[in-house]
Amino acid sequence: MRIPFILIALAAFCFGFQSKYLPRYEITGVDCDEILHKTAFDVCYSCAGKIPRLAVYRIDGKKAEGRSLSRKGLRFRPDYSLPARCRSYSRDYAKTGFDRGHLVPNAAFDYDRKLQKETFLMSNAAPQKPGLNRRPWAAIERFARRIALKYGKISVITGTCGASGRVRRGVAVPKYWYKIIFPPSKKPIAFLAENTKESGRKRAREFLTLLEKIERTCGLSITHK
Repeated sequence: MRIPFILIALAAFCFGFQSKYLPRYEITGVDCDEILHKTAFDVCYSCAGKIPRLAVYRIDGKKAEGRSLSRKGLRFRPDYSLPARCRSYSRDYAKTGFDRGHLVPNAAFDYDRKLQKETFLMSNAAPQKPGLNRRPWAAIERFARRIALKYGKISVITGTCGASGRVRRGVAVPKYWYKIIFPPSKKPIAFLAENTKESGRKRAREFLTLLEKIERTCGLSITHK
């Protein structure tokens, strides 16, 4: 007997998302229609929005700040591990005014070509305003790598939430982007940014927030087990 898709989606929503890259935490309240286990990160993916809702990964500070391979020749590609109805394509973003924003950044894994290529799957991208993506958000990603260099290895959640319209083929535009950094034996460091042109004019530190604010804004619960 086939289990209806809606029941699978409801189960993922109710029972939460867990990742081996953040084993002591459980995340509930997020719509994971598909859970993707890539080589170095896990993705909770929304088929309804054709975007990832969150990704969990671990940054090795020495590797991330060491040898860097060029992005030359890398292009966003469809993720054919997803059902056809769930996939987004690079062309869906063309001339929409949005970047293909990485949830798991290329720069965290640019020491390994295979891992780099996986960060360029469309299952790891969501619409992000160019100013936000290229300025404060890039600075937040650099900050995460510096924290990893300080502590050796850290776990990170990057996510999207809310809705602010759609681009081509029904790809949802997130209202917010967030990043939560988990240094060992320290409180999480959290950032929450509205996905707007105005956010691109702000500095990264202006998006610092409490984990509880992200939970309230996005309807999540991130629980330490």
